Amino acid sequence: MDKAFDAVLQSEVDAAVIAKSSYCFLGERFRYQCLCCGEEVYLAAADSSERSPHFRHRKGNNDTECEQYLGQLDTVEHLILLRKHKQGHIEFYFNRDRMTFEICASFTEEELQAYEKENNRLMVSSKYCTDPFLSIPLSKEVFVPGRKSYFTITEFSTQYIVSFDSGVNSYTYQDVMRDMKKINIFRVRMQDEHCRHQTSSLLYTNTEYIGISEYEETMQELSTLEYITSEELFSFVTENRVFYGLKFSVQQAEFSVRYFFQKHDYQIETSESFSILWPPIYVRNSCSICTGDTVYVHPSFELIPYGNINVDDVFVREINRDVLKLHVDDEIIIHEKNIDICIQKERELVRETVLEEPVVIYSDRYTVPDQYDYFLFDQNGCTRLIPGSNIYLSESDRIVGYKNGHIKAYVYACSKEKMDTGQLINDIVKYHPQSEIFEPDDFMDVTTDEIVLAYLENCYRSRRINTVVKQYIKEGLL
Repeated sequence: MDKAFDAVLQSEVDAAVIAKSSYCFLGERFRYQCLCCGEEVYLAAADSSERSPHFRHRKGNNDTECEQYLGQLDTVEHLILLRKHKQGHIEFYFNRDRMTFEICASFTEEELQAYEKENNRLMVSSKYCTDPFLSIPLSKEVFVPGRKSYFTITEFSTQYIVSFDSGVNSYTYQDVMRDMKKINIFRVRMQDEHCRHQTSSLLYTNTEYIGISEYEETMQELSTLEYITSEELFSFVTENRVFYGLKFSVQQAEFSVRYFFQKHDYQIETSESFSILWPPIYVRNSCSICTGDTVYVHPSFELIPYGNINVDDVFVREINRDVLKLHVDDEIIIHEKNIDICIQKERELVRETVLEEPVVIYSDRYTVPDQYDYFLFDQNGCTRLIPGSNIYLSESDRIVGYKNGHIKAYVYACSKEKMDTGQLINDIVKYHPQSEIFEPDDFMDVTTDEIVLAYLENCYRSRRINTVVKQYIKEGLL
């Protein structure tokens, strides 16, 4: 086959183009997928003078064409959408607050409307031909369009079978969990408690991870390595099994560290860096949003079209040895070692709604109005609320009101004591992450406490400040 689907850059790629780029990203199995059957393929004959570059299945046969490969343009485009459907909708996480493993799903409003029309359900099984342990209606009563929804996994398995159409078609997600003496790695995300499953075999220095295994001695060995910085070893019970976990980061890719992770089928690489110099951007759904069609960046690595960036070289222009100019037509994806960047061009309508501050309400007993779509988040997961119902909140519960996929209101239980200032700042940053350039002159006349001053000092160093926190400080709410 001359074309395949790049699961990293989320686009169709041509074998001849990939071969010319001379780009090889180690440790990324399952990067290229067959457009028809979805199985893993690899680039063959890249350096051959007798055969043209092509993608081949790993089945062991010598066929260069898939049995289902039709070569028709409309069919290929449809299959690309299917591959994106599988890759973009389902992810696996570890919840470090609840100490549970989770499956994450997200859908667009158009997809949810189509699923609702067919009365489809999201079904998750741990084995083929078994009843699903998770069966959820695919509707806007459960899912908020464009938002990630997390569901607790109750059955242990090394792979999970997921269906979006009530079991008619299914996708297999392999190597989600590993052998009991092996380590499962989850990458820590600063914005929330959900740690993403590490699908690559590559780990990077100065990056926070959580390692989890059923074998305590393995985790103890990791915690004693010289160039590993770690917190205290912890244990927890979920899926009727006992697991041991450790939050850690690799300070240096020294021999003993490399040897340890090699035993667990991982490699250690030195981190790369990538900085967006101009214009100022904000983050939405893990994507960097820019206001124009030009972005100036400083990467520590070379950008290779269709190798580690999903656009042609005409979209990348070198200003000098350190600075590149990127033209953002719609979306740019950059993937290199520990760098996973998505840059999107802002749409004017989205910009107006995203920057609107959500209302925060404190109430132990809340009567649900019909103003927005309200959801209750508690220890049982997520529940859509009916207008007019009365909800009693505990300290760990929260209600979130949505309109057109955007957060409009938060409802928390009344604290027994006045909410801690530091905790309030952390909550704002966690649930409302957009930021802007920090201007010290904006706070010259502000009188506040030491906690807020310490936060402003950190903003001065990073040159960024959370948009909502800034407004709270200016209005005297902090």
